[in-house]
Amino acid sequence: MPFARRLESVAAFRVMTLLEAAQAREACGHDVIHLEVGEPDFPTPAPVIAAGQAALAAGHTRYTPACGLPALREAIAADYARRHGVMVSPSRIIVTPGASGALLLATLLCAERGDSVLMADPTYPCNRHFMGLVEAELHTVPVDAESGWQLTAELAEAHWRKNTRAVMVASPSNPTGHVLSPTQLGELGELCRTRGAYLLVDEIYQGLTYGVASHTALADCLRPS
Repeated sequence: MPFARRLESVAAFRVMTLLEAAQAREACGHDVIHLEVGEPDFPTPAPVIAAGQAALAAGHTRYTPACGLPALREAIAADYARRHGVMVSPSRIIVTPGASGALLLATLLCAERGDSVLMADPTYPCNRHFMGLVEAELHTVPVDAESGWQLTAELAEAHWRKNTRAVMVASPSNPTGHVLSPTQLGELGELCRTRGAYLLVDEIYQGLTYGVASHTALADCLRPS
């Protein structure tokens, strides 16, 4: 029997296809330099391994609360306060197994069938597919050097539609690596507020900046409570 038709809009993630081919070559004895998936070229640090082993030995093997361990959520909130001066209640923090899990949950919350979602082209391929899974209309906006390879408020406003429900950006972006400035994020946030839309900001690469300070959309354009 055929699967749901929504899967027809979801293409295979080419990066994983490349990884599988690279690992197959390694299994045959070839020396392969991996440039496909975003992971460090060093093993898990020894203190992290030791902490995991200690947790297992102490019997911490049960289900955690659905939103994550309270102590971890409190630590994340404290980190935002320390590094960015942003006060976020731990109750607003959800711990997920990776950024893709978080972005999928955010998409499910903010968009549905018939909604339009704006994002830059090029963008991270999986972000497109999240919209397909909720049957939202994806409208990509071509970006170039003039816009800093990012979806700016000016571009978003020019491509806005009556059913635009969300704007999704990544800063630093994948694949270009460009960063939206605090001013640009503030302008995007204000545009979404005035139009009654959501702004989804993928900050998985936050801190991987060179020559500019790291910052967060929580400080630049949102009103945490």
